[in-house]
Amino acid sequence: MGWKLAPGVGYCDAGGDLIFLDVRRDRYLQLRGERRAAFERLCAREPNDSDAMEGLIDTGLFSRSEVATAITPLEVEIPTSDLATAPIPRTPLASIAVAAWSLNWARKALLPGRLAATLDGLAAAKRARSGDPDDLGLAALASTYGEARRWVPIPPRCLVDALALYRLSLRRGLTPTLVFGVRSNPFAAHCWLQSHSAVLTGTAEEANNYCPVLAI
Repeated sequence: MGWKLAPGVGYCDAGGDLIFLDVRRDRYLQLRGERRAAFERLCAREPNDSDAMEGLIDTGLFSRSEVATAITPLEVEIPTSDLATAPIPRTPLASIAVAAWSLNWARKALLPGRLAATLDGLAAAKRARSGDPDDLGLAALASTYGEARRWVPIPPRCLVDALALYRLSLRRGLTPTLVFGVRSNPFAAHCWLQSHSAVLTGTAEEANNYCPVLAI
């Protein structure tokens, strides 16, 4: 028996700070002091007293596991290229309508209490797909979406745009990765969609300023 990250939880070491994202509680949390020391002992499979373990369990970040404890920070390679130099596609009305529909879905999917269920649904849909992620197909779709998105009067927001393109990609049989990232001193959070070779929403320069904390 051991411990693992609870469902919907990821963590990273951002400049020496241990930062966790818990999508089910829609929060970021940094472990400091005694809680951090207890977590480091847990990862090293060293003993913790009952008070230390109670402090960790109270965070809601961990759950029991049938196997030995093996908790590691997320490792995701962030591409260094994006779609800034991609050819500008034609923007037919149909593409604008699809972008608007996807963005409206994403805004509703982020209403209070819905984020975890939204991400669970997207993850399940991604698992149901098989085969190569098709970077060229993703780049073409993301370019068309990005150009059409300019005509949709919804303020840009990294998570809304990433979710909108993620769902649209899955409906086309394409499987990108949604990445949440953080940085510290001062704390900031960001998210983006990426393929193996390119950042699909936002810029690669911006994404590489963050440490990945959770990927779906």
